Amino acid sequence: MYKLETIIEESLAKSYADMANIHRREYRYEKARFFYNKALLVYKNLPQQIFLKYQIKVLYIYNYLSVICDSEEKFNETEEAYHGALEIYQALVSNKSDIYKDELATLLYNLASLYLKNNRQNRAKEAYLWALEILLSLYQKEPKRYREILANTFNSLATIYTAQYEYQDALSAYREALKYTIPLAEEDRLRYAPNIVLILKNIASLYHKQENMESAQYFHLKVINLYTELAFYDEYNYGLKLASSIVDGVVYYEEHTLTLYEAEMIIFSYQGVNALDSKYEELLEKIHYLREETRPLHL
Repeated sequence: MYKLETIIEESLAKSYADMANIHRREYRYEKARFFYNKALLVYKNLPQQIFLKYQIKVLYIYNYLSVICDSEEKFNETEEAYHGALEIYQALVSNKSDIYKDELATLLYNLASLYLKNNRQNRAKEAYLWALEILLSLYQKEPKRYREILANTFNSLATIYTAQYEYQDALSAYREALKYTIPLAEEDRLRYAPNIVLILKNIASLYHKQENMESAQYFHLKVINLYTELAFYDEYNYGLKLASSIVDGVVYYEEHTLTLYEAEMIIFSYQGVNALDSKYEELLEKIHYLREETRPLHL
């Protein structure tokens, strides 16, 4: 039988949460945080059996707090909210059911991204790998649903491996990211092809770091080909990237300087070239510098 004190505390926690929700909907985040934390304090002081009755409500509070604190770039508070939610998700998830596994994987991905954004690379890697274990099991049952988050997870892991000079692991992660991104691009080319280009650029760069120039050139050529295709659909946005990649071929991948004329032609193909923004002007200056640097000396 409930004690009167417990009934009052339950009512108080609900009132705090309701007040917080009102402030959150009105974007008064400081007050929302205040009342959510008051509600949490009351809920966590309830007897364990009573608390279990409200753990989903507590989970929602942690989720709301993580969104609010992250938007305000409050790292410690965001991390604390994620860990509070993580503890509840772990209690809810069982090996016999996939219920809440999707939400647990998403939370781990978001926690890892928080760590990565704040340069906690080892913690980020640990959380991404934990998320990956769950996502791969969910992918077996619903492949289309989990392609994008798997691609993003592998891509983020590759970024961490690269920063930690673990180049072989980075290459493996990028190849896995490609495996999940390519089917997405086949369904929506203009949306996902740019993601493929970035992965290919990073793979080329990794081979360059390892002085494997043949492989670096191979993947760089794929970048050029894909940017050429994208520029056909959206010349303004991808023309500069195509021209810049051609210049990179000369700087990093031992391409002949004659290709600089192709980059220059792409830039001058725009009408009103004199009004081009500073990025184009900087690229033209770079092309001019490379030509001067490689011009033979006449005695």
